[in-house]
Amino acid sequence: MTESNRLGSDVLLTGATGFIGAFLLHKLLEGTQARIHCLARGETAEAVLRRLQAAQSRYGLGTPDPSRIVPVPGDLAAPALGLARSRFDELAGAVTAVLHSGAEVNLLRPSRMLQATNVAGTREILRLAGAGKAAVVYVSTSEVFGPADGTADESTSPEGALQPVSGYGQTKRAGELLVLRAREDGLPAAVLRLDRVAGDSRSGACQPDGDDFWLLVRSALTTGVLPDAPVNMTPVDFAAEAVLALTATPGTGLTGPVAHLRHPRPVRMAEVAAALGEPVSVVPLDEWAATLRHHGERPDCDPILRLLPLMVERVLGGRPRFLAPLTTTALDRLGLRYPPVDTPLLGKYVRQLRSTGFLPAPIRTSTG
Repeated sequence: MTESNRLGSDVLLTGATGFIGAFLLHKLLEGTQARIHCLARGETAEAVLRRLQAAQSRYGLGTPDPSRIVPVPGDLAAPALGLARSRFDELAGAVTAVLHSGAEVNLLRPSRMLQATNVAGTREILRLAGAGKAAVVYVSTSEVFGPADGTADESTSPEGALQPVSGYGQTKRAGELLVLRAREDGLPAAVLRLDRVAGDSRSGACQPDGDDFWLLVRSALTTGVLPDAPVNMTPVDFAAEAVLALTATPGTGLTGPVAHLRHPRPVRMAEVAAALGEPVSVVPLDEWAATLRHHGERPDCDPILRLLPLMVERVLGGRPRFLAPLTTTALDRLGLRYPPVDTPLLGKYVRQLRSTGFLPAPIRTSTG
């Protein structure tokens, strides 16, 4: 990532109706003067703008300035991004940078079901960027590393024992390879891998749907147990700020093609239990899994209880250790410090998830 990665006057952003993408849009509007071209599904530009505004509202980000947003009705899974050739060429000639955070995220689907969006879509993004030599920032994930012993830093390639096992991880790795190959061919491009992303550190706004960590936490309110294992998570507002700072600011000292965002302090399950404020015990992993299996045998159980033990490697395995030494040094140079993810912030997340109904209201005991 070098000076050529400064974002310029016109940024194409994908995934802006999703969780991370919504915060990237907010930070772009807040911290740059660029026009933001947002590719999203919708029949019309007006329909896309409504989806973008709904996402900003959903996460407490206010009302975006419509004069700075150019809604682009399209589809990552379609040839030419679902655009007419003239519109594709027009966009290719306009944008100075692309922030590609759009993807289909599903840890249960096989890779063949995710290829169109996550691989073919990335290929089309690179074709568009290449026409005008626009810089490309590809937002990836630690999921590109499969569960194996050892460490994985910015220079580690997800190959051999470290190759991804989920279909999602496999397609994101395929997208990475396309981006890195384009970089070798002269396109200014970078890959930013994010570890687990948590809610907004200021408002507590979360996206729990499909998030195995929050499903695990919700299960504890049924089973009364949490596994004794640390979990690493980075607040989404900081993740978005860091992505933009690393890619838009010259002179960070981060000159390689890959960056990692990983909070330096893991969260202990005792902190999660304290934030819940309910009678939840932290127990060894094998005892936790046995308890979930026992509850999962009940006919009226939440089906997720049967699946959670299968997610242990992903949520709690910590293998390989995802490290970010070069990126952390670059963030230090930029004056960016990870906000603490501690019991007060976890409590803010819990209150927000209770307000939406994802977590049940706390049990109140009578004092007689």
